[in-house]
Amino acid sequence: MKSKHIHQRVKSIYNDLTQSEKKIANLVLERPEDVTKMTASELAKESQTSPASVIRFCKSINVPSFPELKIALSAERQWDVPKEYSDILPTEKMADVKAKLLGNAYQSMQETIQLVNEETLKEAIKLISKAPFVYVYGIGSSYLVAENIAQKWNRIGKVCICIADIHLLIASLTSAAPDSIFIGISHSGETSEVLEINRIAKEQGIKTIGISQFGMSTLSKHVDVSMQTVKSKEAELRSAATSSLMSQFILIDLLFHVYVLEEYDENMDNIRESRKLVDEYKKRTSKK
Repeated sequence: MKSKHIHQRVKSIYNDLTQSEKKIANLVLERPEDVTKMTASELAKESQTSPASVIRFCKSINVPSFPELKIALSAERQWDVPKEYSDILPTEKMADVKAKLLGNAYQSMQETIQLVNEETLKEAIKLISKAPFVYVYGIGSSYLVAENIAQKWNRIGKVCICIADIHLLIASLTSAAPDSIFIGISHSGETSEVLEINRIAKEQGIKTIGISQFGMSTLSKHVDVSMQTVKSKEAELRSAATSSLMSQFILIDLLFHVYVLEEYDENMDNIRESRKLVDEYKKRTSKK
């Protein structure tokens, strides 16, 4: 069983845990080796909680059972998984900056891939497959993710509408065809504009998909399908979202590639045809 990066996952959701779950989390973070040798009852006694709290804690960090939690903790020790995202220091050499940025991006993407629930992925694919139109919205760096979604699915013949102007998007949603869906993107899950569009979409009878960070955010609680990325620690020195953006991009890539596999021949034909049309356009315009 591969490492699930339990240490980072527990830290990312720590503030959302109940008081009993926090007691268990503290032991997992501070004494992981001891926890791997305990039974659920022993961990409950050591943390002054209950076996039921141990089970709830496992569910909260998206691990199916306590035995699987112990396996994941053991795997982390075996593979010596880095426990922290690295910030850029004022004395860094360029080689160190390269290494840290690559390490942060890799860790956030790896943890997101391991976090993805296959059933949730299938639910999202089912909604997208059935939809005549896909509306997608995000602001700031999340708008880049929204554009990425539109670019990918439009290439395979799925009409995907990405509108930056929130008023135009609202107008479009009010006349959306039956079975259309809305995909809202907010790393925090608390972006007011995304939450409002999601509310309007649901009022119109439109199914919704949310893409947000791991945890119980407002967006995750008010969509039909909640897809989540790792709750990565962003470095202080950044021009925009970095690790979080990489997490969102890898999630969309995963969703798209699994979607393409559902109707592989048809989707690949559409990709080849769209590429052909673009190439022909480039040839024509280059002659002018």
